[in-house]
Amino acid sequence: MPSLLTDQANQLMSIATTNPGPMVLRAALAIALCALGGCGPSGDDKANQAGARPGVVSAAAASSPTVTPILRTGHTISDQPLKLPPGAAEMVAVAVDIPAGGTLPIHKHPWSRFFYVERGTLRVVNHDTGASMDFKTGQVQAEAIGQWHAGSAVGPDPVRVIVIDLVPTGVDNTIMKPITQSR
Repeated sequence: MPSLLTDQANQLMSIATTNPGPMVLRAALAIALCALGGCGPSGDDKANQAGARPGVVSAAAASSPTVTPILRTGHTISDQPLKLPPGAAEMVAVAVDIPAGGTLPIHKHPWSRFFYVERGTLRVVNHDTGASMDFKTGQVQAEAIGQWHAGSAVGPDPVRVIVIDLVPTGVDNTIMKPITQSR
């Protein structure tokens, strides 16, 4: 992970915790996702940025940091507007590992949650809408808000997902669906 991105992410997160305006939080999230390794153009793009011939990467371009947008959206995978908490907020990032064939319990989120598929294929089934979507390594998206859903590892490989929440200070962003018992 380039130290420039790490330094920028740390600075933005410091600002975001003391002045959590929506633009600062969005910028901090973008830098954090890029710091996970999801940013960086191909060699031809680097060469073109440096003014060189396509396919030829200069030494200066090869060592220069680059930032390439992965996703820009104001909506979740259920086409809902993003929901940021008012007032003071904190960013919480965790890695979720799902074994091959495994499924997370059904849950929902009161605030926006962003995810990055680090490896494997993640299937998200929305139990409120019936929609099912697959996400592959390198994809990033915003989860549904306030809708019951579950994620599972499809295919022969386990899944690792990095999730990032922007929540009111000290608040959890996951609500587990109560298990109903039949008699």
